[in-house]
Amino acid sequence: MDKFIEQVSLYIQEAPVWPFTLLGFILVVGVAVDIINRRRRTTAVEYFDSAFQEELTGLYPVATRWPDDLAAYMQPRLPILRDAFEVLRNFIPQNQLREYNAAWNRFYQFSRTGGNEQPVSLEDAAQELAVNQPDPQQQQDFQQMTSDLLAFTAQFKK
Repeated sequence: MDKFIEQVSLYIQEAPVWPFTLLGFILVVGVAVDIINRRRRTTAVEYFDSAFQEELTGLYPVATRWPDDLAAYMQPRLPILRDAFEVLRNFIPQNQLREYNAAWNRFYQFSRTGGNEQPVSLEDAAQELAVNQPDPQQQQDFQQMTSDLLAFTAQFKK
């Protein structure tokens, strides 16, 4: 055993220093990149959550101010929510990316059309305005889609 330790110590004394220096530099850079990515991911999660909370005030988590026309109400808010979606998408694991994109597409389509899958004629729109009752199923669907999107940030908050 002493002979082995002696050979290793002789090798370390005779070996060039540059490979160890390079290895140390690579490790330091790797740790720095990991720290920066964690900060960026945390910022993206906070931005995503705050964008949804601020833009959907009164609609989510409890519908206290449901608009008469969801599509018109959501139109100026969708670009902000889309930006938050795009920022967070960079940090979603690859195996969840398809579900994340599908959840966003359902939410976007529902918000853009106001929950109406078929195009609304002028007569139908006039009838809906005359009734002027918020649809509970529409509210429930909207809140479920929003919850599905916000669930993707829970994995990063541990």
